[in-house]
Amino acid sequence: MTNILLIISLLALIPLAGCAEKHRPFDPVAAFKEAEDHMKDEKFLEARTKYQEIQEKSPDRSYDANIMLRIADTYFGGENYDEALVEYRAFLKFHPVNRNAAYAQYQIAMCSFKQLPTIDRDPAITRMALREFETLIKKYPKSRYRKQAKKNAAICRDVLAQYELYVARFYFKKGAYGAAIGRLEKLLRDFPASMVEKDALYYSGLAYREVGEEGKALRVFTKLVKKYPSAEETVGSIIKELRQK
Repeated sequence: MTNILLIISLLALIPLAGCAEKHRPFDPVAAFKEAEDHMKDEKFLEARTKYQEIQEKSPDRSYDANIMLRIADTYFGGENYDEALVEYRAFLKFHPVNRNAAYAQYQIAMCSFKQLPTIDRDPAITRMALREFETLIKKYPKSRYRKQAKKNAAICRDVLAQYELYVARFYFKKGAYGAAIGRLEKLLRDFPASMVEKDALYYSGLAYREVGEEGKALRVFTKLVKKYPSAEETVGSIIKELRQK
């Protein structure tokens, strides 16, 4: 009889234990530590779930700078760049003077930089990356991200220059020399000293010659040889021909 009473008493305590567990106060500090541990292990979905739980269960921390930034980082780490972009922008909207503002701006640029297209594709995202890197350089001149931002911006400019050359060569091959000249002039004006400047000058000279603007062709070929002496082997005879006219 005693054993039966003991069992009944223990069974009666089970709902109470479950109720106590259910009503245990939520600990945002412990949740944040757990989320950070997930981040270290690159378990980005699990980490984001914990960060978002803090936002939901601790309303006073809904717009906490650290949590907002870390949620953005989980998307970036998981290569969900469009979602990350939204979150980094939201962070800057609510925390424009936060000590991590420059980092957020750098990450905004990196969201596009990580998706740079090949030179035969629409370069809109490349232009966006360049614009965001330039914003960082201008707005945060003392940031530790400035040096890398300048390097990445230079890469973006070269990609855009390659795109312009790709389009110009397409027009040139079709015999649309006027259109080719327009793209090449834009390339040389907007992206001076780019990695494709040599080819741009070469095709520009050829296109000017094709449309009968021999004076411009001569000036372009002369500039080409002056900047890139090895090009004389290719255009030297053309220069001589143009000078004799």
